Amino acid sequence: MCAAALGLGGARADDGPSAPPARRRSVIYFIGDGMGVSQLTLGRLGAASLGVPHHLDRLPVVGLACTRSLDRVVTDSAAAGTALASGFRTNNQVVGQTPAGEPLESLVEAARRGGWRTGVVTTTRITHATPACFLTHVVHRDREDEIAAQMVARPVADVVIGGGARYFTKDGRLEALAAAGYAVATDPAQLAAAAGERLFAVLAPSHLPYAIERPAGFPSLRDLTRRAVEALAPQGPFVLMVEGGRVDHAAHEHDAAACLRDQLDLDQAVGWALDRARDDPDLLVVVTADHATGSLGISEVARVDRLLACTASAERLTARRVDLGDPAAVAAFVAAVEGATGVALTPAEVERVWRAPGGYGPRTTLGHLVSARHGVEFFDLEAQETRHTNTHGHDGAMVPVLARGPEAGRFAGVYANTEVPRRIARILGVPLPGVDLPAPARGERGL
Repeated sequence: MCAAALGLGGARADDGPSAPPARRRSVIYFIGDGMGVSQLTLGRLGAASLGVPHHLDRLPVVGLACTRSLDRVVTDSAAAGTALASGFRTNNQVVGQTPAGEPLESLVEAARRGGWRTGVVTTTRITHATPACFLTHVVHRDREDEIAAQMVARPVADVVIGGGARYFTKDGRLEALAAAGYAVATDPAQLAAAAGERLFAVLAPSHLPYAIERPAGFPSLRDLTRRAVEALAPQGPFVLMVEGGRVDHAAHEHDAAACLRDQLDLDQAVGWALDRARDDPDLLVVVTADHATGSLGISEVARVDRLLACTASAERLTARRVDLGDPAAVAAFVAAVEGATGVALTPAEVERVWRAPGGYGPRTTLGHLVSARHGVEFFDLEAQETRHTNTHGHDGAMVPVLARGPEAGRFAGVYANTEVPRRIARILGVPLPGVDLPAPARGERGL
């Protein structure tokens, strides 16, 4: 994005509480998980290569948010999700509460309390860190079964769409949600047919498929965003959080091709929201990220066209373990990688992939090798595996904040990520606790 497009000159910074709006406003609040400026730039290059619009360019106001957590310079998704949901920092791994266990009310919870319709959409499991921070309060992000139980026992959103069915197809949880008035869907056909004001859809056992290998007929993030708004909007103003969650997963796995496709998937969803906002002066669209991931670097020899030609993720290509002592299996693996990515692995590279330690070692090593051949670099693999163990590859760079709609100028400037939900709350008039307190609070340490 060129300097002329930043929109900082005429946009005013946030200057405290708004007067209550004459009409109640709505917001679609996008979070690109792992979407640093480099991921955004890669998506912009991809859109140009494809000859399609890059919709993030349509947001006229741009700011930068600092992402550190309460206890770390580099945040994880739980701490960042809590900051973006509640306006307060917490420690890494903590979901929707202070380190001492005090619940932090999220923008979604506060909006529901104030009479707004509410929703959460994600391409990850809905029990994953970012969506969980808008809906629940637990001591550790890995307690996904506890997160699911809270979502059932205390539902706070009218529409919830994502993955993670494995946490709900047991203990009568889906049945309990149906009894509470939700139309429940566990596949795309059921989602399309669902009717009513409340919707709970878990469309995959774990995360939704990467965009690079999405099955025919499976909804895109644009489709899911549209479906959520269709359910929310007829009943009044709404607050909807939409997460493009798998940008982060691909960057963790150093898979630039999968990262690019999910970044473009998020961009298409933003484009749909901006089209709607064009006809709705009361709709605010805000786009940001919880953190950047992987220290993604677009080199001078980057070939975006080759990344766009890839047809499978490193995750899929390494899904079945290859016995290095089986020449036929090795040959089949090499052929599959070359067919999907255009990269012919050397014997030494095949050894490197399949001797990489850990459950994520093979896929991250393959992603790293393929991305480097196409001119995109990431963190050193050994450093990420042995030294970056708190987040497994997040980086501490500031992230973009982009906005369009009523009072969007409030999002210009450089500030802590805790300011993003506070500013949304002020613009909408949502009664978010602490919204008019100064940003450094509860032990926070500046930016």
